[in-house]
Amino acid sequence: MRTKIILRVVVCCLAFVLLFAFTQAIAANIEAAKKEGKVIFYTSMDAKTANRLGEMFTDKYGIVVDIFRTGTGKVITKIEAELRAKKVLLDIAQHSDPSTFEVWKTRNLLHKYTPEGVDKFHDFALDPDGYWVAVKCNTTLIAYNPTLIKKEDAPTSWKDIADPKWKDKLCRSNPYYAGSVGMTVSCLLPIYGWDYYKQIAKNKPYIGKSHSGLRTMCIAGEFPLIAPMNSYHVFQVVYDKPESPIAVTYPEEGVIFVAGPAGILEGCPHPNAAELFMDFLCTEEAQKVFAERAFYPGLKGIYPVGQPRLSDLKLLIPDYEWFIAHKQEVIKTFDEIMGRK
Repeated sequence: MRTKIILRVVVCCLAFVLLFAFTQAIAANIEAAKKEGKVIFYTSMDAKTANRLGEMFTDKYGIVVDIFRTGTGKVITKIEAELRAKKVLLDIAQHSDPSTFEVWKTRNLLHKYTPEGVDKFHDFALDPDGYWVAVKCNTTLIAYNPTLIKKEDAPTSWKDIADPKWKDKLCRSNPYYAGSVGMTVSCLLPIYGWDYYKQIAKNKPYIGKSHSGLRTMCIAGEFPLIAPMNSYHVFQVVYDKPESPIAVTYPEEGVIFVAGPAGILEGCPHPNAAELFMDFLCTEEAQKVFAERAFYPGLKGIYPVGQPRLSDLKLLIPDYEWFIAHKQEVIKTFDEIMGRK
């Protein structure tokens, strides 16, 4: 009995020592991050979400978040240009093309880091090698203006988008600018091939860039149909301006799952602040912001209001290895078919 009591005391003391050491290490990391004073964040998420997260982080730690925001393709292009110049000017990259993170990983461009709390994340949100975390996700689906297209007439499949009745009514982004469009093309090509896109091209779609701009055109009635469309771009309007005429259909083939990874660049200028910001993005408070802004969080147990749970949807998962090998071909062929080159 006495031996058991002694063992329990020893175990408790050891646990206390380890907890104290862990707490001290966290405090030291926070102080090191504060001394750096800044974290530079390149992202493709919408500005309202990015700015809100940046402000929360600054309020909590007193560290400025310098945000560069644009579409996925331009985020990647900017980073690649800096890397070619042998300059790492950013700390953290976040966008909607997981295949690029995989390429960067093989090129040893990412800093391996496991943020606090990711043990409670969905498996699909985690890089098994520990180089990136999908802090938010979304799907691509079909959006339309219900004042111009009746619900019963709205497309119910990706194939329907090629129907001639949608001539001059469709708008969409391109796979260079929007990572989610690249993911969508990679999922639909094995099903329908390039002939599908040739049929869509005959309908003379408007090819834009940002989904937010396309959303504005759809609501205004200029182009009453958007496909593919990011789910969060639709539901952000539903949340903020529910009177806006925009609705969605979930294609019978499935919606495309689009992960939104974030990762730290190797050799970044503010490594301690970068790790702390990654920790923050994975906290419950930050993950709730993503849900409030209509994203699917990486953290289990938090869901965007008014949207189906991912487990209730038929998901088409992009083949990242295929997309890595064919990305430039996809962008070139898409542009040629749509008459953009």
